[in-house]
Amino acid sequence: MKIRSKALREAYALLEKATPLGRADCGLACGAVCCTDKTGDSMELFPGEKEIFSLLEGFEVIDGEVPLVKCHGSCDREHRPLACRIYPLFPLVVNENGEEKIRVIYDPRASRACPLASERVRLDRRFTRAVRRSGKYLLKDAETAEYLRKTSEFLKELIELEIKLGL
Repeated sequence: MKIRSKALREAYALLEKATPLGRADCGLACGAVCCTDKTGDSMELFPGEKEIFSLLEGFEVIDGEVPLVKCHGSCDREHRPLACRIYPLFPLVVNENGEEKIRVIYDPRASRACPLASERVRLDRRFTRAVRRSGKYLLKDAETAEYLRKTSEFLKELIELEIKLGL
């Protein structure tokens, strides 16, 4: 798998072995709901990933403003997109005292499928740190930083709406 973006390469490397439950396979807890194609779900591709996953067997890239990727129930762990590597978390961009920082949150979009997110299970600290560090690397790339900012704003709005609706 050829990755052109240095920031993306660094993020992939940080998350290669990190998993939400440490050494345990979190997919055993829920029947790998995030890896099945029964629900028709897909994952967003980060900038630079569309070119990679368009060439890999076992993945379907769905074009759009933000390209999506869909697998068919299983894949080689080495070939997971970044969204799968960080799931069910997201490296949220926050502005603190005029400086952009990364705060790792449960991705609110994950709470409908992932029991770890819906039940707010305490995740392995190494995994959470790897997601945070990957976010810091991704902020160094202009295109990916813009994607993180836009997605962070969307997620903040989604969280506010969920609070207002009492969800």
